[in-house]
Amino acid sequence: MVAAPRAAPGRGDSERVAAGQSRARRGRRPGGARGAVGGGAGAGPGAGELAGDVQARRRARRVPGHDPRPADRTRCRGGAGGAGVRVRPACGGGAAAGGPGERRGDRGVRAAGVRADGRGVDPPSGARAGRPHQDRLRVLPASHPEGVVTQLLAKSAPPGGRARTLVEHTLDVVEAAEALFGFADRSTRLGREWVRFFRLDQTQWSRFHANLLAACLFHDWGKANQGMQDVLAGRSGGQLFRHEHLSVLLLGHDGVERWVCQRSDIDWDVVLGAVGSHHLKFGDQSFAPDDGTGAAVRVLFDHDDFRRDLVSLTAARLQLSGAPAIPAPRYWGFGGGTTTFDPTELREGLRDGRLRRLSRAPDQRMLNAVRAALIAADAAGSGLPRTGRRIDWIGGQFPETPGCDSVTVAGVIDRRIADLTSRNKWVHWNEFQNQCETLSARALLLAPCGAGKTLAAWRWIAGRVKQRPVNRVLFLYPTRATATEGFKDYVSWAPEADAALMHGTAGYDLNGMFAVEDPRAKKAFTTTDPRLFALQHWPKRIVSATVDQFFGFMAYGYGPMCLLPVLADSVIVVDEVHSFDRSMFSALLGFLSAFDVPVLCMTATLPEPRQKQLVAAGLTLSNPRPDDLKTIADTPRYRVARVNEREVEDRIRAAVGSGKRRVLWVVNQVSRAQAIAARLTDLSLSPICYHSRFKLDDRVKRHQETVKAIRAGEPAAVAVTTQVCEMSLDIDADLLVTEACPITSLIQRMGRCRRGRDEVTSKGPGEVLIYAPAKERVYSSDDLAGLDGFISFLIGLPSPASQADLEIGLDRFGPKGADAPKLNSFLASGAYAEASEDSFRDIEAFNVSAVLASEVGAYVTAAESKDCMTRAKAPGFVVPVPRKLRPVQDPRLPHYLFAADDRHYDPQTGYWDYPIC
Repeated sequence: MVAAPRAAPGRGDSERVAAGQSRARRGRRPGGARGAVGGGAGAGPGAGELAGDVQARRRARRVPGHDPRPADRTRCRGGAGGAGVRVRPACGGGAAAGGPGERRGDRGVRAAGVRADGRGVDPPSGARAGRPHQDRLRVLPASHPEGVVTQLLAKSAPPGGRARTLVEHTLDVVEAAEALFGFADRSTRLGREWVRFFRLDQTQWSRFHANLLAACLFHDWGKANQGMQDVLAGRSGGQLFRHEHLSVLLLGHDGVERWVCQRSDIDWDVVLGAVGSHHLKFGDQSFAPDDGTGAAVRVLFDHDDFRRDLVSLTAARLQLSGAPAIPAPRYWGFGGGTTTFDPTELREGLRDGRLRRLSRAPDQRMLNAVRAALIAADAAGSGLPRTGRRIDWIGGQFPETPGCDSVTVAGVIDRRIADLTSRNKWVHWNEFQNQCETLSARALLLAPCGAGKTLAAWRWIAGRVKQRPVNRVLFLYPTRATATEGFKDYVSWAPEADAALMHGTAGYDLNGMFAVEDPRAKKAFTTTDPRLFALQHWPKRIVSATVDQFFGFMAYGYGPMCLLPVLADSVIVVDEVHSFDRSMFSALLGFLSAFDVPVLCMTATLPEPRQKQLVAAGLTLSNPRPDDLKTIADTPRYRVARVNEREVEDRIRAAVGSGKRRVLWVVNQVSRAQAIAARLTDLSLSPICYHSRFKLDDRVKRHQETVKAIRAGEPAAVAVTTQVCEMSLDIDADLLVTEACPITSLIQRMGRCRRGRDEVTSKGPGEVLIYAPAKERVYSSDDLAGLDGFISFLIGLPSPASQADLEIGLDRFGPKGADAPKLNSFLASGAYAEASEDSFRDIEAFNVSAVLASEVGAYVTAAESKDCMTRAKAPGFVVPVPRKLRPVQDPRLPHYLFAADDRHYDPQTGYWDYPIC
C-alpha cells in the first residue's frame, strides 16, 4: 500500500509547540492546576516517556498515512470457512450535525427543513445542495487488505489544513474546557456563572471540574478502531459502534473501572453518561445495538498512540497510577466466528446497572452541567483548530469583565429614542416604563398593546445590569418575523460587533434591511465565520433570536447546546409568551424551574392558568396599572358584532367604497385567503394577500406592503391575511373582519385594530366583525371553547370594548385548566441524550419546504456560492408546499428540500392547492 503524502504543518503549529514547552517547564497539577506533573509512572508501556503535555503533542504531529509494508501482513481474518468481516458504515466521528465538529457520517441527526408556516425548525446550519448521505453495508472478504494505521486520528483534514490526531484533539478539548470554565483551583467567570446557572453550589466547583476533566480525557477513546480511522483518513470504511458508545464500553469495563476508581472524588457514573451522550445519539435502545449480522470491528487499543500516549496523558492529568486492564482481543463484535470479544454482557450490565442508576438519580444537575460543558468544549476543541484559530480565542468571548453594563444598555436605549424622536414618535418615558426598572430579576409583565412594552423591557434590563453586569442581553421571540422586527427596532442600534440576529433566515433578512440613508446600513452585521456553526455567535453581546435558537437545548438541539455558555451569563427577555404552543411553553416552564438566570416574560394577555404556571415556575407577576397605563387599557376601542359569512363581503365592499377605511380580513386557512383575494380583484383597490405560503422573497414584499397599507394615517386599503397577522405586524385597521378563532388569537387580531391612541381620539372606536366559517378545518371545538360567551360579553357591554374589557372576558371565558407540561428531554433523559429538535414545537407537518422546479438551478448556484452575500439569497427561493401535493425530490437539492410545480404559484397570492396557470 502506498504511503500518503506528507502534510504541511498547520498554521500556528510553532506557537502551539512553544506554548506546550512553556507548560511543560511550568508543569501542572493533576486536574489542570499548575504544579508538578505526575509522569504516570507505571501507566502502561512507555508511560514514563510522557513528561507533560508537550511530548504527547509532539507525537500527535506525526504525519498521518499508511504503513508501506506489504498488504498481506495486514489482511482481515475471517471466521470459519473464510467468511469475511462485515463492517458498518460510519456513524460517528465528530460533533452532531450542524456543529463545529461535524464529520463525515455524522450528518442527518437534525430534523430537516423549514417549517412551512415560517415559524418552525430551521434547516440544518450550513446545509448545502447535493445528494443526501446514503448509508450502506460494506462486506470485507477475508483477503481484503486493511491499511495499517500509523497514527490515530480524531478529526479529518479540513480543506487546506491537516488532520488532528486523537491525542492532539483530546488536548484541544481539555484546553477548551479550561479556557471556558477554569482550573481546579481557579474558575473563570463563566465557570462560576455555569455552576450558578445549573443551580449547583459554588462549593461543588472542584467536583464539577474533576468530572469535566475526566469526561474530556475519555470522550473519544472509542475512536481507536479501524473503521473510524478509515473514515477519518478518507478511505472507504465504517464502524460497528458509534465511537462514543465504544468509549462508554471501554470506560465501563472492569479493568478500566478498577483503574479510574483511584479517583474517588470523581463521579464516574456522571462521566460515563456525559461521554456516551456528548454527540446526542445515546439512548437506552440505541446504545451499541446488535443488528444480528455478526459484524466485527478491529479495535486499536494496542496501538502506541493509544496505550502509550492517550492512556499516559489520561493517567498524568488524573494522577492515576498503574495501567488499565483493557481486553486483549483485536476484534469486538456480536456473536459469530469473526468475533473475539463480545460486548453484549458488558453493554447489558451497564444498561441495567450504572446507566439505569444514573437515570434514576433524584438529582441530575451535576450530570446535566458536565454533559453540556463537555459538548461546548468538544465543539470549541473541534471548530477552532479547523478554522485556524487558537484555543485562547475563547477567552476573548467570555471575558472576566462583563461586556454588558449600564453604559452598554444606555447606549442602545438612547440611540433608539433618538430614532423615535427624529420620526416624531417619542414624547417621554411613561410611568409604567419607569416602574419596570425596579421589577424583580424573574418577572412576568402583562401590559396592553400600545403601552411600550419593549422599551419597558429595556428599562428592566438597565435595572438588572446596574445590580449585576452580565456578558449578554438576549431577546427571544416565537417567530422569525418578530425576532427580525426586534433586531431592526432595537438590537441593531448596538455596535455591529456586538449585535446579532439569529434564526434560520437571518442572513437573508439582514441583506438590505436598512435604507441607504439609515446610519445602520453601513454596519456589517453578518461578519461571522459560518465554519464555526453555533460558535460564530459566541462573540455577540446583544442578540435578537427565535426562542428555538437558545431554548432548543431542552430538546437536545445541538446548536442550542453549544450556545449554553452564552445563555448562562445573560439577562433574557421572552416576548409574546401567549403564542407559545404546548411544547414551547413546557420548555419555558422547565427552563425557569431548573436554571438560575434573570428572565422577563412579556405579553399583552395570558390566560390565568398559564399565569399561575409561570408564577409557580418562579416568576413574579407584574400587571402594573399606573394612571397612564390605566388610561390606555380603559380607552374604548372596539365595536364588536357577529355577522353571517354571506354578508361579510358586502360589508367590506361598502367600507372600501367610502374611500376612507383600512380593512383587515383575517381567515384561518391559506386557501380561503387566496380565494377571497381573487374575488376582490374587481375593487377599486387591489387587495393585498398575505400568508405563509410564499417564496421568502415574495413573502417579505407582501409583509412590507401590508404594513405600509394598513397603518395609521394611510387612506383606504384592503389586506386579506391568515394567522401571520397576529404577531410582528405593526398595523392599525379601521375595520377588522375575522373568522372565529380561539379567544387568545382573537385578542391578538383585535390588537391590529385601533392600535394607536391618536386614531382612537380622531376617529373613535374601530369596528370588529366576527363570523363562523362554513367549514372550520383548523380549530377544534376545544380550541374554540368559551368563544361564544366571550363575544356575547363584548357585544353586551354598554360602551365600546376596551383592552381592559378583553382581559376581563379572557379571565371569565378563557381556558380554565392548564395543559399538563410535556417532559423536557434535557431534564428527564437521565444518562441518555438523543437529539430531537423537531419536538421543541408542536409541529404538524402539513407542508414541506420546496423550491420551484424552474428555480432549482438558481437555488443551487446561490447555496453553493463562495460569496456570503450570494449564499444569503438562497432562502429567498424556498416556498412552503402542502405535503398532500406530493412535491418530488431533486438530486440537486439537499434532502430537506423538494421541487415544486411552478403552475401552482403566483407572486401576489402564493402557492395554491391546484394549478392556476
